[in-house]
Amino acid sequence: MPKIFCTLAPSEEVRHVEVSVEGELTAVDASSLCRAVRDHLERGAQSLTINLENVKAADPVGLAALLQSCRLAERLGVRLSVCPGPAAYRALLAAKLVSELTVVPSEDHTALLLAGPPAIDLPAWHVLFVAKNQRIGLRLPAWEDLALFERWAQEPLLDQMVGSDLLYACRHLGAYHPDFTPLVLNDPTALTLLVHPLAPPASPVGYVRLFNIHLVEQFAFLETAVSDLRSLRKGWGIEASRLLLAYALDALGLCRVEAKVYAYNPLSINSLKRNGFTQEGVLRHARSYDGQRWDILVFSILHEEMVEQRKQEVFPYMGFWGQSRDDPP
Repeated sequence: MPKIFCTLAPSEEVRHVEVSVEGELTAVDASSLCRAVRDHLERGAQSLTINLENVKAADPVGLAALLQSCRLAERLGVRLSVCPGPAAYRALLAAKLVSELTVVPSEDHTALLLAGPPAIDLPAWHVLFVAKNQRIGLRLPAWEDLALFERWAQEPLLDQMVGSDLLYACRHLGAYHPDFTPLVLNDPTALTLLVHPLAPPASPVGYVRLFNIHLVEQFAFLETAVSDLRSLRKGWGIEASRLLLAYALDALGLCRVEAKVYAYNPLSINSLKRNGFTQEGVLRHARSYDGQRWDILVFSILHEEMVEQRKQEVFPYMGFWGQSRDDPP
């Protein structure tokens, strides 16, 4: 289980605090990191170091918490530096956060970047709902859930309607291939969550995914994959996408989410419109299907539109900084 602990180095002129993260920097412990940073800032810390030397994996939620912590400290005039280990440095590099933070490398990372990230065999405690409403929950996948992606990768309906690059990779590599598992379990630029109805039989019916997440520029791309027509008719995909957008608004601070849909897929087109997306472009004849060339439609939703959509639901605040979306940073 990830651990967050602090050490103090007081002196007459400066009070330095080191906040160390052990294991993972993910949605599991993002709130704990922010709480630790905020507590020490409120107690008058004049400089902080966030030590990530022993972090083995990071996801966009953990990285968002790190970025928000650094921005809060900067706004308060407190020096905050980040000391990453190999895995954390790879994640910061992939997320384009290295130049946004005061990074103090503990060693030469050039050689470390030549090797791929380690495979993480996630234990049962890692299963976590990051967002829920009365009907569904969105939860982090665990190692045993990879078999679901292998099954979904073989379903013609999903290939026809979604055309997912994630499922394409799974179909040709296998769910347990070392090049595929990080795409689901610990990708620093993508957040993949299982759509999990809360009523029996309470098993996942698909997934929602934010990918190519740019935390600095505050935008990402949305992919929704629901595995069968019965689940589609129940509206699981619409609800899951709406819930994910609210979570992204609170936790990731996104200001724009983009989605692409095939012109022959009216269900997905209507789902996007119901969730407040606006069509803003057409990729003409960019898809071949059933002997024809089809357009790909480009939709997006902006920050103020996500806020308006959120007002239609009774979602709790899902960020890291208290009970209000106006709470810093």
